[in-house]
Amino acid sequence: MQEKLVKLGLSKNEATIYLFLLKNPNITTGLIIKETGISNSRVYESLNSLISKGLVSYIVQKEGKSFNASPPEKFLEKEEERKKQIEELVPELKKLKEEKKFRTNTAVFEGFEGFKTAFKKIIDDCPKEETIYVLGFSEQPYATESLRIFLTNMNLKSLQKKQKLKILLDSSVRETLGKDREKEKNTEVKYMPKGYISPSAIDIFEDYVYIFLWEEKPFVFMIKNRRIAESFKQYFNFLWKIAKK
Repeated sequence: MQEKLVKLGLSKNEATIYLFLLKNPNITTGLIIKETGISNSRVYESLNSLISKGLVSYIVQKEGKSFNASPPEKFLEKEEERKKQIEELVPELKKLKEEKKFRTNTAVFEGFEGFKTAFKKIIDDCPKEETIYVLGFSEQPYATESLRIFLTNMNLKSLQKKQKLKILLDSSVRETLGKDREKEKNTEVKYMPKGYISPSAIDIFEDYVYIFLWEEKPFVFMIKNRRIAESFKQYFNFLWKIAKK
């Protein structure tokens, strides 16, 4: 019985004193010390703790205080109170988690070296077998041969992690970028109708959005935010439905 009370949160001395008072009501401190064999200081300490928990009460008489154990149903009341407190706490804890989830982190990468660093981070940060959604460049920025070679090399690293690519491209790059990408494993390519022009490229995965601007001085903007990433994925899926292979 004592072990069960300890599991409910009482100390060993508290459990011993509670059980003793349950069997022997209206007992003074002296008798508790004598009958339980617990030292004076420990008895006073345990009684104060049991009183604060609502498990022991006392009355003052001429001889001093006499103590009584509260009915065992008090444990059920305490559990109900604890359950209510937990129910009130859980939404607050979930709110903290949500706030962290939707917190926004940003970064800017400049120049060709920064451009390469951003691409490498995408492959490194994206988990194995995860899908990367890509809105690709139009013809003009892709005309740079160094970019074409770099993208091909990056895909080899992506293949090692078995990452999947869903790529939307301007129809004008079907014979250049399109051919390169269609040959890649784990890659599905679709083309937007004529007239669609994308001066930038956008990569989306998990909570991340990377926006690439290929100019004389390349720029990459990284945004990490769950809501923003989800909205870009919805936009991508809308375009994916109207695109053609």
